[in-house]
Amino acid sequence: MPDVRPSFSLTIGSLETSGDHPRAAPALLAVERDLDVPADALRVRLGERADVALDDAVRLSLGYDGDEQAVFTGVVVSLQPGIAGAEVWALGGLHALLDVHAGATYQLQSAGAIARDLFSRADVTPGTVDTGPLLPSFAVDGRASAHTHLQALAERLGFALYADSRGKGMFHALGGAASLDGLGAVGALAAGAGGGVGGVGFTYGRDVLALSVRDAPAPWAAVKVGGESPMSGQGDHTGSWLTVDDGDYRGSAGSGEPSLLVIDPAARTKDLADRFAAGRLAGANARAREARLSVGGRPALELGDSITISGHPDPRANGTGYLRGLRHRFGPDTGFLTDLRVTLP
Repeated sequence: MPDVRPSFSLTIGSLETSGDHPRAAPALLAVERDLDVPADALRVRLGERADVALDDAVRLSLGYDGDEQAVFTGVVVSLQPGIAGAEVWALGGLHALLDVHAGATYQLQSAGAIARDLFSRADVTPGTVDTGPLLPSFAVDGRASAHTHLQALAERLGFALYADSRGKGMFHALGGAASLDGLGAVGALAAGAGGGVGGVGFTYGRDVLALSVRDAPAPWAAVKVGGESPMSGQGDHTGSWLTVDDGDYRGSAGSGEPSLLVIDPAARTKDLADRFAAGRLAGANARAREARLSVGGRPALELGDSITISGHPDPRANGTGYLRGLRHRFGPDTGFLTDLRVTLP
């Protein structure tokens, strides 16, 4: 970007430093956020130890000429002092969910209501939380973290579970999964924007510094889901009469081979088994084609934002998808760069 100067503002506990007032001489800022990783990460290299301590609150904003946007919110989890200065590691996102081990049984609760309750137990403020289908019965137990249980539910539905740059918990459909609960085309487009800048386009040869595309078959052509003695094929509000043969009530999505068979105790109805199968298949398809690109620093980007790549001579490298992972790099050696991982349809 011509005629602009990258800038930052960083707060770690009582330490406040910025490009205009670089206390503690920060030499490197690196933020990594990804839908497939529960905790966002920030690495800071300080020229001076300052008074940074474990569990200090951390906030980082990046931008240009003082016009900055929040890109990370979290706490210090590791300090590595050296001969000069120290390296600071902080975790954000949904790291608090990893420390919550609770037991609960939910009866006739929506997937969104379950997510909100688990966010509450971890003191995570909810952001975008889709309602999702009604679950006749769903249980969590203390042998696994709240994040493990909620991530398993998200995978059943094809949802994304992550936190935005301000630490709000997000639990909603992206891409092809957005149409599974009746959102339709308009809802699917809206669900592709995770709350940042929405739709963003990058043109090869103009905006893109590096680009690679991985195009591979989806791992599953079809998914079948069987429940643990599903109640009936009459919907989510039926009684708990058990069936002798659950073959008639097995859910499915897609066709052909290879196929995946999942036995899921939470799939207590034919409708829910079908929904879980469709969600798992949508999640598998989302990882089949992926672009990785580097661009000039874009602090406003959020996970889930709609991304369009155009202008590449190979049409397989072009398309519109959503942002699945990002990394901001800020320092004297790199300037301000953003690396993107984009799921393409």
